[in-house]
Amino acid sequence: MRNSHLVFLFLALVCLAASPKNSAEPKILPTSLPLPQIDQVPIVSVGLYPDTPFVSVGFEQDHDYEIADVKTGEPLFRGSGPFEAVIVDQGKDGFQINNEPYNIQALVIRSHGSPIRVVNRTYNGEVRISKSSKTWFHVINEIDIEQYVKGVLPLEVDPAWHIEALKAQAVASRTYALFKSIERRKEDFALHDTVKSQVYGGAAVQNSLSDEAVEATRGEVLSFNGNIFPAFFHASCGGQTAQADLIWPVEPHPVLQGVSDPFCKGTPHDEWSLKLPLREVELAMQNHGFPAQNLKEIELLGRDASGRIREVKLTYERSNVVIPASDFRLFLGNDRFRSLNVQIELKGETVQWKGLGWGHGAGLCQWGAKGQADQGKTYREILTFYFPGSEIKKAY
Repeated sequence: MRNSHLVFLFLALVCLAASPKNSAEPKILPTSLPLPQIDQVPIVSVGLYPDTPFVSVGFEQDHDYEIADVKTGEPLFRGSGPFEAVIVDQGKDGFQINNEPYNIQALVIRSHGSPIRVVNRTYNGEVRISKSSKTWFHVINEIDIEQYVKGVLPLEVDPAWHIEALKAQAVASRTYALFKSIERRKEDFALHDTVKSQVYGGAAVQNSLSDEAVEATRGEVLSFNGNIFPAFFHASCGGQTAQADLIWPVEPHPVLQGVSDPFCKGTPHDEWSLKLPLREVELAMQNHGFPAQNLKEIELLGRDASGRIREVKLTYERSNVVIPASDFRLFLGNDRFRSLNVQIELKGETVQWKGLGWGHGAGLCQWGAKGQADQGKTYREILTFYFPGSEIKKAY
């Protein structure tokens, strides 16, 4: 009897070792929200440095600037640039600005006519800093959405691409940003400046060619039955875009079902390969809450209609675990494990991956949009191809 209890305890410990630290069911996110009446260009909030203990802010041109308490609007610090650095860090009951304590929970930095430098990048609009805990704060760029999209396009696509491809990206980026701003209106900020949302580089990256595309589509967003949806996009779909709700925990949506796309075939990111030791995959899993050891086999499970895998099964010496394929890709690194449309070959202690496309695969395929624009398609035709049933409308 005692031995059977020991066996049961051993098996329980094995199961725990193969399970993630947090296995709670993910929240299903919306994909359709009412598009409100907007009278002027919306302001979006972009998290530049979420949860940081200090930040350096500067002003590169000779213009007036001020730092004010967000709650009262009272100016705390005024001056005229250029100014090399204002150091903001945590204080006992609020912030310290250049070692001077201020008992406030949020401050805003404004520069009248000059971009604001945060660390080594410059940004238009305002910079808000708000406490997120006793030891951390968020650094947020609050900027009108048109200026924001101008800081996105040169990092998401090549400004030398055909203007119609740039226009399609401008509408998709604006739609995504506005959707997230509506969805996360009660949160401290709506967008990240990385691929977690869309890559944003601020004022310094703006380019006259991509700026032209933003201005030509000013205020235009995608909608379906009067509601706005998140206009996802990615680099290359590998010939078939993905159904969004099979990639992430989001609500199914009629325009995010996936389409067959021949326009990105033969482009630079159409195919990829990756060779990794099994031990490296094991370490990646351990770094993300899966402590099991002696990985022996990897299986790809449940392909969707686009050919992308749904789950990955990892078999260890004494246990096995099945995880969402999107999590597995994230653990190994999205830039090297480029897509979920992938095949696997195990040779001894090495695993060889061969895949199609780059990115999650949902929504607009950027290289496919380029291919269509080069063949004479307009940005409206490109967008309705990737988001069938949608319409472009002026939001403001």
